[in-house]
Amino acid sequence: MARLDIPLLIKSVFRKVRNFFFRQQWEEILIFLSFLLLSSGFWYLESLQDEYEIEVAIPVKYKNVSRDIVLSDNNPQTLLVKIRDKGTVLINYMWFNSFSPVEIDMKDVITEKTQHVFAGEKTLESIISRQLISSTSLLNIDPPSIQAGYTALMHRDMPVSACVDIRTEPGFQLSDAIRINPARVHVYARNAILDTLSAIETELIELKRASKTVTLAVRLKQIPNVQVEPEKVEVTIPVEEFTERRFQVPVGCKNLPATYNLRVFPSSVEVICNVPMSRYKDLESDDLKIQIPFQEFDSNRASGELDVRLTRHPAWIANPQINPGTVEFILEHKNP
Repeated sequence: MARLDIPLLIKSVFRKVRNFFFRQQWEEILIFLSFLLLSSGFWYLESLQDEYEIEVAIPVKYKNVSRDIVLSDNNPQTLLVKIRDKGTVLINYMWFNSFSPVEIDMKDVITEKTQHVFAGEKTLESIISRQLISSTSLLNIDPPSIQAGYTALMHRDMPVSACVDIRTEPGFQLSDAIRINPARVHVYARNAILDTLSAIETELIELKRASKTVTLAVRLKQIPNVQVEPEKVEVTIPVEEFTERRFQVPVGCKNLPATYNLRVFPSSVEVICNVPMSRYKDLESDDLKIQIPFQEFDSNRASGELDVRLTRHPAWIANPQINPGTVEFILEHKNP
């Protein structure tokens, strides 16, 4: 079987294509098209020497907007500017030159009696003309002036709430309350919106397999038509290794009348809880209290049984459990 020679095959195809295009009739067509293209180019260049009119859109930027005002929705965002010049210049504007925004300064606007800032026709002409070359004529600006309307906002200080999803390593837990700095922020909005808010939440903080205390800069959740200052807070999430401790805690009665005797079986229960390693020695049995109100004993006198619970304990202990969780009791009047 003969071996296929790729280079010779390519040369053969190329030779056939070249011969096809360079036959006499194709030579004439190519020469005609070349002259047509060349003449069109000259005509286009000549036409660019004439003057034309175009419209360009220039963005409007409102700067130094105070947090205690909100701009009206119908404020102009662009200006349509009609200009006249030679075609060569206008092509440069359209293809290569991006216009800088027209800036409306809202600084100290809240001191004004009227709730708008006025940028007149002469002011806009001056700002736009500085971006045009001397040969370009400024024909029209739409709108011819800008009235930047705004509404003054009310403000309140509100607490920040951390939105947290934490998963710790085995043996580790939150060792204290999550700290937020600053704990309160300035909130600017209309009264109707402020009345619906009680706190400002952070964006969701997700921690997986946490095994140490972390401090993060977290953004606050954005709420439509609400401005918050600052926009970020510092959130400290205390995570620490925990260990188990056990104590015997007596079961007591709060506000027991002097005319009653109370006997509880058992008189004390075992409290099992997890404590941070750094506070292992800080926790003592006196820090744990079980003082059940007299009314609960009295209302359960018929059954003689009562569920017990811790009524006082440090905030940093975790998962307190009581064994047994139910005690028996006898409540009786004292003999006169």
